Amino acid sequence: MLSKINKRGQADFISLFFVLVVLFGISLFAVILYNAYDENIKDNLNDALTSSTPVDANANVTKVLEQTSGGIRMLNPMFPLLLVGLFGFGLIMALMGKSHPIFLFIGIVILAVAIILAVVFSNTYESITSNANFENAAEEFGVMTLVMNNLPLTIFILFCAIAAVMYGMRTQPGQGGAY
Repeated sequence: MLSKINKRGQADFISLFFVLVVLFGISLFAVILYNAYDENIKDNLNDALTSSTPVDANANVTKVLEQTSGGIRMLNPMFPLLLVGLFGFGLIMALMGKSHPIFLFIGIVILAVAIILAVVFSNTYESITSNANFENAAEEFGVMTLVMNNLPLTIFILFCAIAAVMYGMRTQPGQGGAY
């Protein structure tokens, strides 16, 4: 009987690690990019645009600089969309590969490892953004900071959703189904 069980189901819980790494990577990238732009690139770009633009040109250097920093700042309001997309990814993976309920215990072990990693990533993000060099970036990315400060809870909620899809949406024996 166990040979008939679809063993791909544990890959659905592995998607927790994918979501965890992507959230951490994007948030860290955004904070570092904003800080690098604000501290170093912005002034150099201003000097370069001012000195290279002919006097009679219709170039508005301030507008160009504001549009550039505005593009980087757009990562903050778009972060919830990334979160929804990653949740959708995890749920679709759960729908594609149903597994036997006995494997929930393995999923709980995977959850424990994912929560430990989420705590480490959350603390790392907090350590970086509490640094004096990155305080402006942390203030600019409020939504991202909120999600990253609650990353273990976010991963736990995703685990519960994946488990509900994998084990709660099961068909009765004899009606077709996942295995």
